[in-house]
Amino acid sequence: MRRPNFKGWVSRELTYLSGENTLDLRRLAFLAQGPVPRLRERLVLYAFAAGHVTRLKGYLYREDMLAEVDILAEKLTGVNLNDPEQTESLELPARYKKAFLSYMAAYRRIETTNESKKLRREKSVELQKRKGISNARICRALGLDPGNTNAYLKDAEIDRLSLEKATAILKYLHTI
Repeated sequence: MRRPNFKGWVSRELTYLSGENTLDLRRLAFLAQGPVPRLRERLVLYAFAAGHVTRLKGYLYREDMLAEVDILAEKLTGVNLNDPEQTESLELPARYKKAFLSYMAAYRRIETTNESKKLRREKSVELQKRKGISNARICRALGLDPGNTNAYLKDAEIDRLSLEKATAILKYLHTI
């Protein structure tokens, strides 16, 4: 699993929220100013990430959005949008803070997933020892690769199994 960069993340968010399979600024600006107001923050942030602020301002006709872009231009000047630590301390409107929090969650997904797998492993090893269940039995019952399962359970190599498989092991050990 790789960390997303801000431009890629906001591009995916923008295409998802718009329901369009395009990053055409003119089309997205029309949607953000009219029928799909949820696009507003993601569109403005995409323009900053892609360096298309001037082009976006040319497509905007609502004065409140133009003023918002100008205010954000002052606050985002010199800020590395790929670094969640820099964006965390910015004084932004709540809607933009929420967008940056979503990016931070995506950026930190690796650590969150690994921590979840560590917790599942600890509980699984505890249940396995208490119930006397072998790794081979777990592998046979769940159809898992023995090498990866042994590395996960014995050597604490959490990268060897997915979160779904770690959860399946824990559920199996609970039901026995």
